[in-house]
Amino acid sequence: MKEKRKSDLIGAIASSLIIFLFIALIFLQFKTVDETKEANIEDLRDSELQAQIAQYKERYEDANSQYLNNMNLINEYNNPTSNEDSASTNTLNSEYKQSLKLLGLTDVQGQGIIITLTDTETGTYRSEDLRSLVNELKYAGAEAISINNNRIVNLTDIVTLNDSFIVLYGGSVRITSPYVVKAIGDRKYLSSTLNTKSSGFVDLMKSNELEIKVEEVEKVEIKKYEKAYSTGYMSEVDD
Repeated sequence: MKEKRKSDLIGAIASSLIIFLFIALIFLQFKTVDETKEANIEDLRDSELQAQIAQYKERYEDANSQYLNNMNLINEYNNPTSNEDSASTNTLNSEYKQSLKLLGLTDVQGQGIIITLTDTETGTYRSEDLRSLVNELKYAGAEAISINNNRIVNLTDIVTLNDSFIVLYGGSVRITSPYVVKAIGDRKYLSSTLNTKSSGFVDLMKSNELEIKVEEVEKVEIKKYEKAYSTGYMSEVDD
């Protein structure tokens, strides 16, 4: 009887141990599943975060690369690194400044002459006289000309309006006597051209009983053309 009870007790304990172990295994399995899920979620979050960081990093690198490229271009233009680039830049700048001078778009100075033309009681200067003077100065090598501080350019035309006063077309400026004409160039050559005996501009004006004075000067200052260049009908031909 005792042996039977002892056997039953051992069986109950064994069964209890088995059940305990079984339950423990179940809890262990649930814990393992939960930890796996948490790990997967963390991995997913890390992956998404890394993807966003990589995307922002790529954008930053692109923007920074573009910025550096632009800065390099600016530096290359302002501070050429090679003799060829430097020569090219200097040539462009020189040609640009020279073009502005030739177009009359810059204030200029240099040796030259100043001619003062004054009407008299017996005679008045006409637009034809001023045009003739400007043409003679150009033929004599004048690099810049002004009349009463108005720059003469290729667009300028000198005309008489209503038989009463002279107008500089291209600026539509009315001018009156005395006419002060400034010219920059070889002062000796300019003066001698105008003072050619008999056929020179000075003698012709004096023969018409008009007053004229020619001065050779070390420094003549001529202001730039103040009006804007514009074209209404002319356009560039496509190649």
